[in-house]
Amino acid sequence: MNIIFALGIFLLVGYLSGRVASRFKIPEVTGYIVAGILIGPSVLHLIPESITEHELDFVVDLALGLIAFSIGGGLNLKQVGKLGKSIISITLFQCFGAFLLVTLTIFLFSNVLRGDRPGLLSLSLLLGAIASATAPAATIAVINELRAKGLFTTTLLSVVALDDALAIGIFGVAHAFAISLLGKGGSTLQMVTLPIREIFGSLILGGAAGFILHLIFPFFKTRREILMVVLGSVLFIGGCAISLHFSSLLTNITAGFVVVNLARRNQRFVASLDDFTPPVYAVFFVLAGTHLKFAMLAKVGLLGLIFILARSIGKIGGTFVGGHISKAPDIVKKWLGVSLLPQAGVAVGLALIAYENPILAPYSDILINVVLASVAINEIIGPPATAFAIRKSKEVNRKLIDTE
Repeated sequence: MNIIFALGIFLLVGYLSGRVASRFKIPEVTGYIVAGILIGPSVLHLIPESITEHELDFVVDLALGLIAFSIGGGLNLKQVGKLGKSIISITLFQCFGAFLLVTLTIFLFSNVLRGDRPGLLSLSLLLGAIASATAPAATIAVINELRAKGLFTTTLLSVVALDDALAIGIFGVAHAFAISLLGKGGSTLQMVTLPIREIFGSLILGGAAGFILHLIFPFFKTRREILMVVLGSVLFIGGCAISLHFSSLLTNITAGFVVVNLARRNQRFVASLDDFTPPVYAVFFVLAGTHLKFAMLAKVGLLGLIFILARSIGKIGGTFVGGHISKAPDIVKKWLGVSLLPQAGVAVGLALIAYENPILAPYSDILINVVLASVAINEIIGPPATAFAIRKSKEVNRKLIDTE
């Protein structure tokens, strides 16, 4: 089977599974992942592992670049500035709360697996870092559906955007430490300096790219021209980051953030991706689903349950603590944490980055299956939980919903 044939299957199956999922009021991303499981090696084996494991890596890089650029473009400084103290406090506590709690609990219960302590600690760190990420797409979809607007909704959008940016940074550090723990990262000094170099290098490269995009924006007149330039820029920025051993995710999220906040008109850069991203995301999530192995799920079932529970407690508890310290409104302290349960694109992307690293091969199957199981469950219970929290905030615009 060739790659073109496989891509055609992914797109068609993704479209059909998305329609079926929508009919049952399940997020489309869950349908994509289930479709990937069905056509993958665990069930029908329609797509050879040689293609899913190696030949479609470029799809992962492209999808992650687009997701990262869009996240950065959703970070509006004016919006964040109005609620700056509570947003920053909540973001830090819930993000690091999920990271620390998942890392500790996974490591404590990892005795159910075979492996040495450095390897199991590496696995725990990576799963903890991935647990800190949320799903901006699912959250935005619920907000749009309910036509929600107000203090709670603004806080939620800002926290979700900042959360994913922070999660990418945490993952970069955890990934570097994991490699070092497995004896592939050199000296202790390198173990400390490499993550710092990766993060600051990514910020500088992304900032420079965003500033250049801002300068050349006046030369583009049509949406088609803007789309071509943005898509080319996301790929070019990501390629430069990979060549320099920086984080392509953090680089693109910085580029999106800089270009959008330099001028209001630059928001068209992010908006131009709206028509291009759906098929890319469909292929990306179907591809992710093909990596789920039922035989491995039986082995990691307990760890998967621990991952989901620890992440939920970290998100909800961290939000309450962060909100209490920053004196956020009661409605934010009580219900914002529940709104942060959805987990999808960024988490899957980070898991695939670790999965594709040969150094982490002994633990890659465990990691990807735990994350995919969590994503599938959280994408079913997460969006309804977000909708419930928004209704509790009384920011649903019922007039607009009733007239549709």
